[in-house]
Amino acid sequence: MVESHTVQGDGGVRLAVREWPGHGPALLLLHGLASSSHIWDLVAPRLARRFRVVAYDQRGHGLSGKPSSGYGFDRLTADAASVIRTLRLGRPIVVGHSWGANVALQLAVDRPRMVAGTVLIDGGFLSMRDRMDWKTARTTLAPPELKGMPLEEFRRGMRAFTRGALEVTPEVEAVFLSLMRVDRDGNIHPRLSRTNHIRILRALWEQDAVSLLRRVRVPTLVLAVRSAPGSVDSAGFMEEKERAAKVVRRIGGPVRFEWIEGIHDIPLQRPEAVARRIERFARAVVG
Repeated sequence: MVESHTVQGDGGVRLAVREWPGHGPALLLLHGLASSSHIWDLVAPRLARRFRVVAYDQRGHGLSGKPSSGYGFDRLTADAASVIRTLRLGRPIVVGHSWGANVALQLAVDRPRMVAGTVLIDGGFLSMRDRMDWKTARTTLAPPELKGMPLEEFRRGMRAFTRGALEVTPEVEAVFLSLMRVDRDGNIHPRLSRTNHIRILRALWEQDAVSLLRRVRVPTLVLAVRSAPGSVDSAGFMEEKERAAKVVRRIGGPVRFEWIEGIHDIPLQRPEAVARRIERFARAVVG
């Protein structure tokens, strides 16, 4: 049974929190940009067998508050700290996917006493500034125009977007639909506004993830997705990841690097494998 909470984040922003109660150490799960806590819906129940699992919609996303400012990493990590304190999670293992991994990494560096360890899933190990200037990033990575699209067209687009790499089951479809509000005419509206999306992109572009990894002092697992040639999210990006992997492996210390085969949205594609990797790491860190 999933429990819902409301936590007051930094500056009073309302955070929609969901918990899979369990007996054991706490895990805090952070979703990526333009996603929601529902990205963990297939992973969290598997982890709840042995852990207390909490996930929340980050500000601007899902059912959480949507202020017009406060999307820098200082405010995002303060939100995470509020969830940890309010729900009395102790020192959780913080797991982030994509942009959520960058938030988790920043939290571990800035507030190491609040975090037992971090798992960075396909994020938190690449520096955007090394690949493109801000103008290029803003143009290339801007969200698609979905506002006003008929719901049925969006549903058809889910299948086209995944190109067969991800089976769109009713559970997976529900995750995609959690990203949208549907109006009375049956048209969709992204819950993350385009303006706030760009604000987050800017903060992500400014962050130097590799420098942060060199400063981290808590056990950290970088779990990078290795996609097959020609797959939906390879497109030459794998070369950047391969280069980054070599850099991260040289950091050593508390930082480990592993590959996992799949697509970027691997919590939906391979939830059992993701849960196993998280559990193995958590057991090694907190027992």
